[in-house]
Amino acid sequence: MAHGPLMIGWSRGEITPKGKTLLQGQFYTRIADGTVSPLTATALAIEVTGREGETDHAIFLSCDLCNDGFKTELMRKLEGRCPGLDADKVTVNATHTHTGPCLRVGGYEEPRGDPDYISPDEYREWLAVRLAEIVETAWNTRQPGQICRGFSYAVVGRSRRAVYSDGTAQMYGRTDREDFLGFESCDDHAVNMLFTRDGDGELTGMLVNLACTAQCDESLSMYSADFWHDVRQAVEERYGPLVQILPQCAPSGDMSPHLLADQKEERELRNRLGVDDKGIIARRIMTAINEGIETASANQGSVDLVHEVKSFSLPRIMVTTGQYERERMIRPMSDEERKKQPFEFQRVWGFGLVSDPVARYEQQEENPLHEVESHIIRLGDAVFATNPFELFVEYGTRIRCRSRALQTFLVELADGSANGAYLPTQRALNGGHYSAVIKSNWVGPEGGKVLVDETVRAIDRLFEGEDYPRTR
Repeated sequence: MAHGPLMIGWSRGEITPKGKTLLQGQFYTRIADGTVSPLTATALAIEVTGREGETDHAIFLSCDLCNDGFKTELMRKLEGRCPGLDADKVTVNATHTHTGPCLRVGGYEEPRGDPDYISPDEYREWLAVRLAEIVETAWNTRQPGQICRGFSYAVVGRSRRAVYSDGTAQMYGRTDREDFLGFESCDDHAVNMLFTRDGDGELTGMLVNLACTAQCDESLSMYSADFWHDVRQAVEERYGPLVQILPQCAPSGDMSPHLLADQKEERELRNRLGVDDKGIIARRIMTAINEGIETASANQGSVDLVHEVKSFSLPRIMVTTGQYERERMIRPMSDEERKKQPFEFQRVWGFGLVSDPVARYEQQEENPLHEVESHIIRLGDAVFATNPFELFVEYGTRIRCRSRALQTFLVELADGSANGAYLPTQRALNGGHYSAVIKSNWVGPEGGKVLVDETVRAIDRLFEGEDYPRTR
């Protein structure tokens, strides 16, 4: 562990493609034909050097993309560019917008003969170069600084899995049905914030962590940073154009900004305010940010910093022989025949190996474990812990409640999210439907417990001897 003065650097840049490309996040093919709002990448570099020369550091990189399927290329581009930087201590997260470029080929049919079209491979290579520049700038512009913490609440993500009297559940299921019972999970409205200041105490940036993916615009065929663009504009208007904001998505695999309850009431409210869904979310986040700044902890120029990169081995959900056989049967079926099958077998899913039960079944005995990378970072009284999944909110609640840190920032869709998929609860698996079926999950409740236990264990080792009082 290093304890000493802070050095802080920020950088951001636009990562919107310069032409048309596939968008990632839906079952069907979409090709971007315009821009609603620019896609942004933001990097925050933090370093501490102790009296005896011990040092540690972290770079947080957040991108307006669906996942971090570019990290391998980014690590390659960073080689030799940032003296003193351990590239393994770059942690990457996505806001999970569904209106960002596809990063891998094979999921969607690509157009041919269009000179303005950029393939996923071409974009990913360009992106890696651009992100390396952003990381390098953040690292090379480190200056003495201070941090403080903020906490508040904002209603952004809401449960998106409806439960019915027959025991089934549906993502975005109808709530006006007579057999509708309620929602599968609770909501999480916590907003964890880390503010940075320069040596004179002037605000330079903020890291904002909340439980909701950026998916108001998820069905459009245009580039959009979603509600985070509206938040960036509001931050600039309130605090100035030089103040940076780095968004992180907390565990929220079963939540989204789309309302299944309060739809009529919310629509009327938006109309009265003259805003859309992104606008009203930005208002709520800004209220939390303003309160967080006004009530923040004391500024600290010297803190403890330790950054550990962990590898967790989680047991996978195994494909059954019945699921294997059913998937083989549906491939030659007609559309009419497929409609008669259970939800997950009504079509072939193109989301990589996780959605291919045939290939998984044929190799699962050789590889029954799912290896995940997790960054555990103590920064003063706060801790950051990443995971690659769309992690159901219950797991995040377990970790935060058990964590010994005073403030716990959990980050999903990070450091390997391209191969993470959903991690559902047992209740969700019992209910079924998208996000809680074999084609959506590498890992289930058994692996979720391992992830929670290993994460808590890693956090608590960094806070041995700490005993922060809890509110009664």
